[in-house]
Amino acid sequence: MDQLFFLFLILLPIATLSSDLTPYEICEKNFTENNMLQANINNILFDMVAKSSLRSYAISSYAAADGCETVYGVTRCQGDMSVQACSACITKAAQNIRTTCPDSAKSRIWYEECFLRYDTDDFLGKADKSFADVWESFYAAENPKAFKQAVGELMGEVMAATAEGSKKFGYGENHVSGKLTVYGMAQCTRDLGESECYSCLQNALEAMSDNCENQDGCRIFGSSCFIRYEIYEFFSFNAAGGAAAPAPSIVIDN
Repeated sequence: MDQLFFLFLILLPIATLSSDLTPYEICEKNFTENNMLQANINNILFDMVAKSSLRSYAISSYAAADGCETVYGVTRCQGDMSVQACSACITKAAQNIRTTCPDSAKSRIWYEECFLRYDTDDFLGKADKSFADVWESFYAAENPKAFKQAVGELMGEVMAATAEGSKKFGYGENHVSGKLTVYGMAQCTRDLGESECYSCLQNALEAMSDNCENQDGCRIFGSSCFIRYEIYEFFSFNAAGGAAAPAPSIVIDN
């Protein structure tokens, strides 16, 4: 099974990822000499890669007939990605996670535009409100008072659209002043319901406020949700395969 799984991954066409972000991995719950668990992990990775290649996300569980531990998994691709780009990103994530976390029963890996997770504990439908990493811009925003107001109002609209939408993805833009516009995005894994998604995003927004105050860009990487704002456009409004309808743009003139 292991050889067939890795042959499948190797033979899949891998598109060049649009991001140069070095993957960030967390490997937990190490185990030894459990071939059935290894097989279950390989099977769920196979299933998530296959599902992501068809619909740009995956929610999976796999249990062998002999009663070995069930493995649960989920993937997330940025909502404006094409199915082909999502498939390439998730395939790369599956390859890397088995190399980096070969004996882990709980593993997570983040790229800029996709995320993969599996665990022997059933986490599906439950928001994980911890955050793996925060990336803040090196540069302070011009007119910080107006910028902070613009970001707060924009992210509030984007988060609400994300939690309420079936794709659990929202984006928008907000004019701050002059030629300055801020762009925002939020996303949850699609196993979450509206309340769990919104709760995760609220925690992410608090982390953003704590770590990125007055910075002109910020990203919060979580296991169940992700939020980001920048002063440049980093998503496609007209992507093939379509993202969810954007949150209403807010215009603030200061």
